[in-house]
Amino acid sequence: TRRWTAACTELADQIRPDDELLLVCDRPDDPVVDAAAGSAGEVVVAGEPTGCSAKCHALAAGLDRATGAVVVCTDADFEHGPAWLSRVLAHLADAPPGHVVSTAPVLVSEGPLMKPLEGPGAVGAAMTTLFNTTAWGGTMAFRREAVDLDGYAADLRRTVSDDALLTQRVDGVHSVPDLISEMPVSGTRSDTLSRQVRWTLTAAYVDPGGLVAGALIPLAVLLGTILAPVVTVPLVTGVAAAAYAYCGLRRWTFLFAVPAYLASLPLLLYGLTRREFVWNGRRYRWTGLYDVTVLDHDAD
Repeated sequence: TRRWTAACTELADQIRPDDELLLVCDRPDDPVVDAAAGSAGEVVVAGEPTGCSAKCHALAAGLDRATGAVVVCTDADFEHGPAWLSRVLAHLADAPPGHVVSTAPVLVSEGPLMKPLEGPGAVGAAMTTLFNTTAWGGTMAFRREAVDLDGYAADLRRTVSDDALLTQRVDGVHSVPDLISEMPVSGTRSDTLSRQVRWTLTAAYVDPGGLVAGALIPLAVLLGTILAPVVTVPLVTGVAAAAYAYCGLRRWTFLFAVPAYLASLPLLLYGLTRREFVWNGRRYRWTGLYDVTVLDHDAD
């Protein structure tokens, strides 16, 4: 994180006496450096990324510095809530050896473009935790011996997606529904399209089979809406409502589930035809799993 956020305060209050809290930023003049002074956290300055995303670069720097037998990775842009760390560690104690404990985010927005598209995200989050399909970078906890940390950190420094990469390097994912988090996003046109490109390319490079499987759901919704709308529309809306309840999401946007699924098809095609996107102020070109170019460090 570049800033000290509410999540930093939450974790600083929750760590135990023998824990180490590492706050990883990009530059020595990032606001978090001064804000962390006198806190329980140690600031690690990762520096500017060159052939990877800033997120991957920061995580690699944190892993290089971490010494604990258990590693817990998280982001600072969502509320963790009380006892978050103890809950994560309790789930890790129950997880099979070699597994990473994780969960899924549900993106929420008041933006005019993103808000109607929330439904499929909630269904996806529910499916992720029900079937333990993939890790999410906002919550990743594992025992040190479960991962080749040196190899993982080295590959982080030449790619974009930290969680997809970790998913491929552990014995399994133990995805927990009670850790599902709401992730507020701006929902602007540029932000939504850039996120779509990044997510689509991640799936294309790391899990192409999953990308194809994920495209089948909106295709089925499209066909069902054309051939049997009286059945399809209430069924899909009901499934989205159930997913919202499962994720603890109290929003009415599940009513847009059918048009959201239909909109996801052109968005998927858009993501497949692009190789550049903006993420947290930087523009990237991503042409292969380990082929990343940072084009602009101050992109709008």
